[in-house]
Amino acid sequence: MKTLGKDIDRRGSIALIVLFIILLIVPKFSSYTSLNLFTRIYILSVYAMSYDILRGYTGFINLGHAAFFGGGAYIGGILFKQLQPTFPVFLLAIIVTVIYSSLGAYLMGKISLRKGGSVLTATMITLALGEIVRNTAEKWRSVTNGADGLTFEIPGFFQNRFAYYYVALIFLVVMAIALRKFIMSPAGRVLLAIRENEQRVEFLGYNVEKYKLISLQVAAIAGGLAGIMFGIFNRFANTELLSTNQTINALLYTLVGGTGTLYGGIVGSTVVNLFQNFLLNLRHIHPIFERWLIFSGALYVVVVLFMPKGIVGLWLQYFENKTRKKRKVLELEKSSSKQSV
Repeated sequence: MKTLGKDIDRRGSIALIVLFIILLIVPKFSSYTSLNLFTRIYILSVYAMSYDILRGYTGFINLGHAAFFGGGAYIGGILFKQLQPTFPVFLLAIIVTVIYSSLGAYLMGKISLRKGGSVLTATMITLALGEIVRNTAEKWRSVTNGADGLTFEIPGFFQNRFAYYYVALIFLVVMAIALRKFIMSPAGRVLLAIRENEQRVEFLGYNVEKYKLISLQVAAIAGGLAGIMFGIFNRFANTELLSTNQTINALLYTLVGGTGTLYGGIVGSTVVNLFQNFLLNLRHIHPIFERWLIFSGALYVVVVLFMPKGIVGLWLQYFENKTRKKRKVLELEKSSSKQSV
């Protein structure tokens, strides 16, 4: 398994480097619309990976995760509007979002992860806390502009869509490396163990609640940073970004791509957004394609029924089976050669 893991890592790293080089030259051959689509996919991929830290690596379903994504978008927008749309204010927005996400996740974890509570109870509590944040933003019209949403100016460098494409791409690469480092760390390994058997981990002396809190905070910070980038991309933030629907989107990206794989978030976000865009382009053929949610729902059902491990999970399973067959063939050849001697 160790050799298999190394093979997958080596081949995966080579494939990612090749893909990164291709993505660097994409703007030279893309239309303005395609460029925006790719930028959107990069940002939402980070959001999906942040959710995978929770769902895929601890088995925790947080239905209030959009509070951090939308919170990041609002923090960036409010600071740009109240101060100035400059790069230093952008850096300030990052700092404020990290503090907001970290404290928010800590409070959410302390309330929802109490000992004796069931998984369902914890999930419902996160749903309620997420709705409290969304309602607060909706009622606080003097700052957020309520349900009408908040429009704002952005720093000059980000106004160029070509430049912002590369910013979003670098953001995706940096966050993917950072999150991978986290899941490969000792803390990440404990989270995997918690997902597999929480009682055993507790029996071994680990503080399960503490590690779950860490995963909540890491996921919240990553989601919040993705929120800032998404707000800048749209130059707009509204309460929809804080809603449960936005959390469900992240959950579905990870389901399609493959939970517990990290890169599945990137694959899921890419497949779903390209699929939606393809359907919307068919609107001139028949109006039913405007109802792309119907087809997206069908896609999710197909994935869950026939690829429960998601696209990345299916590929890993195929690669593992192939390697196992090769190993068996080699063992048979060795044993037959020994017998002949």
